[in-house]
Amino acid sequence: MSSEVVRIFDDQMKCVGQKTREDVHRDGVWHETFHCWFTLLEGSERYILLQKRAEVKKDYPNLLDITSAGHLMADERVHDGTREIEEELGVSVSFEELIPLGIIKTEIKQDAMWDREFCHVYLYNCDRMPAFTIQKEEVDAIYKIRLQDGVNLFSGNKTEIEAVEVYPVQQKKRVNKTDFVDQVDYYTDVFERIQETVKD
Repeated sequence: MSSEVVRIFDDQMKCVGQKTREDVHRDGVWHETFHCWFTLLEGSERYILLQKRAEVKKDYPNLLDITSAGHLMADERVHDGTREIEEELGVSVSFEELIPLGIIKTEIKQDAMWDREFCHVYLYNCDRMPAFTIQKEEVDAIYKIRLQDGVNLFSGNKTEIEAVEVYPVQQKKRVNKTDFVDQVDYYTDVFERIQETVKD
């Protein structure tokens, strides 16, 4: 982890140097990440695909999260973020297939970590369920939720929703906000942007 070097920024997103990934999380320094959200249309229903983070992950194990996401290294630019999709999910997606949703600033402060990110957020609309081959060290499973359910959950209109595991096995469970990485404002913002982007 400490050998991974990222570019660092001031709060206006001006690059001010480089630090290790370990240092930026310890010191609360702004850095860049790449986020890609998969959606799937089944009939008239739009679904969001989520990854369940691996139990062995140091940060946020066993929680539902962005379909695919990762840090941009110092020698990378945004289009290089597509490597995360293939590494984590075994799905090859070109940058040209992605729909930009904008840059979102997020911040999570915990006892041992202060994570401040400029998130380059993208949307990938699947025409069928992808053939996943997940990276076991990163991801335990893939789930789907109705987009509208996600909006309702994070806007406070629902306290729990149904999530369906689609890989590696098929099963259903009820989830609430505590089953997700703790970024309520981020999810509210992203789901609304996705809803605006995919509506007819």
